[in-house]
Amino acid sequence: MKAIVLCAGHGTRMRPLTYYLSKAMIPLAGRPMLEHVIVKLREQGFSDIIVALSLHAEQVTHYFGHGERFGVRLQYSVSEEPRGTAGEVDAMRELLEGEENFLVHYGDILTDLDAKALVEQHLARQAAVTLGFVTGVRIHTGVAELSEAGEVISFIEKPPLDKPCNAAVLALNRGALQYVGPGKDFSNDVIPEMISDGERVYGFLDEKAYWYDVGRLSDLDAVNEALRAG
Repeated sequence: MKAIVLCAGHGTRMRPLTYYLSKAMIPLAGRPMLEHVIVKLREQGFSDIIVALSLHAEQVTHYFGHGERFGVRLQYSVSEEPRGTAGEVDAMRELLEGEENFLVHYGDILTDLDAKALVEQHLARQAAVTLGFVTGVRIHTGVAELSEAGEVISFIEKPPLDKPCNAAVLALNRGALQYVGPGKDFSNDVIPEMISDGERVYGFLDEKAYWYDVGRLSDLDAVNEALRAG
């Protein structure tokens, strides 16, 4: 099964780094962010990978080449401007020819979510889409409990959520391609539309997985520290 890694965003929340550096190439524990994703996918059995790119694409293609050095086969889908997460997949139809199912992994998250088990569940249930979920994700603001009079009863800064949170890793069957298109986003457009239409949308929860969002400059120090600590 092919895996898609979405790295086509301009990384505006990572500026000024991304003025001159592809977000996929931002170093984490001495290796480009995308390398961490590719190595983890390879370890889980995904060796045929398509990478969606836009700004500074040449930096990525020069470093990774066709993937031999990393034990995988890499192909690239390059656009001048980001097309939206689902729009990037829409642009890969030729590269997905013959694939009845495929995995999508966002390029700005690092996780050891069990993608192999996610795919096994996806195939067993003949799902249209299976979303990966994790727990313990910290939100980026404080949370309060208020009395009826407005008195603050409790306040916790950036607490971890105990509910299933979108891991930005999902498996889709070929039929799901009817929902993708230019400018469309999986979370805001495709998944809600599929649920509304009664498609077979399932979730796979991995409560043991680590999960790091590397979408902001403020995330880099914490993620680097966590990776170095193992």
